[in-house]
Amino acid sequence: MISGERRSGELEGAGTMRAVVYDEVGGPEVLHIAEVPTPEPAEDEVLVRVLAVAVDFIQLHIRHGGSGRIGSPKEPAYGLAPLPRIPGGTACVEVVECGSAVTNVEVGERHLVGGLRPGSYVEYGVVSAGSLSLGTPDAPGPTAMPANFGAVEAAAFDYAPVAYHTLRVAAGLTAGETVLIHSAAGGTGVLAVQLTKHFGATVIGVASSDAKLEVVQSLGADHTINSRTADVIEETLRLTDGEGVNVVWDPVGGHVFEQSPRAMAEGGRLVSLGSNSFTGTGVVEFWSFWVKNLRLIGWGGRSNSDAHAPEIMRELIELAEAGRLRPVVGGTYPFADAAAAHAAIEARRPIGKVVLVP
Repeated sequence: MISGERRSGELEGAGTMRAVVYDEVGGPEVLHIAEVPTPEPAEDEVLVRVLAVAVDFIQLHIRHGGSGRIGSPKEPAYGLAPLPRIPGGTACVEVVECGSAVTNVEVGERHLVGGLRPGSYVEYGVVSAGSLSLGTPDAPGPTAMPANFGAVEAAAFDYAPVAYHTLRVAAGLTAGETVLIHSAAGGTGVLAVQLTKHFGATVIGVASSDAKLEVVQSLGADHTINSRTADVIEETLRLTDGEGVNVVWDPVGGHVFEQSPRAMAEGGRLVSLGSNSFTGTGVVEFWSFWVKNLRLIGWGGRSNSDAHAPEIMRELIELAEAGRLRPVVGGTYPFADAAAAHAAIEARRPIGKVVLVP
């Protein structure tokens, strides 16, 4: 255990660092590089060097002026730092200094963690030592990652626990069922496709271009639907002989959320885990829920910590290390090009997860 000691004098004399900042809410163009103070860890915190950061829609929602809670730019902000602001998100980090009271973390460890102060788009951040745990091979901690992953691939793996928990735990997916996966070529969608096949279920993957669908199919999808050229609901019903699917996996919200009950089978489950459409909440007609005994499952809050339970982390890491579960990196951008990275995501161009590196 190395406590209170900076490795190799890495930050000696360094009072500032580079960070991606925005001074006002708006489009991707508000992001810019700035020099900000390098944080100092308190006695129960650690200083980490950021190696790679996953870009997720929550940060885009917040940058547009929303809270990140449901995704609408019109939603009032709450619980957010005042402007200027540094975006957050999950980062692959390396510990470079431990506070004097820290006993559970060692310099040199790598973790996959969110909640950095003053944000994640930084060269160095501070995080509570209590939030870091690599655990053991039999019981991996919530910030553990596959040993065979580099920093960029690890960052792109950030939502694997989300994909697992939404499907297996929240939706109760079992072998032989059929799942309609929206945004199947997204950073989390590509993991959801692979996990659905691992669970023994049939995948109908939805994406907005044939190029995206080629990747989705290569990951194991049984059927694919181009959302720009086909009626997703009608095609889903055709593929299921009019029965509908057992589970709808919806990170999109809006119109997708509203129309999903029409594509569901008797006893189907609709898991709503986001609103990447930027449209906020949707409204559904509950007649379908009553007639077909459907279930609407909201996912968020405490579910995120539940998704990092040791048994889930162990299965995910074992699959990844065996080469049976891999993230797809849709682009790697330096911090200086953060605006371009955000713009690419808003234009729905990337396939997989976009990652930033210092």
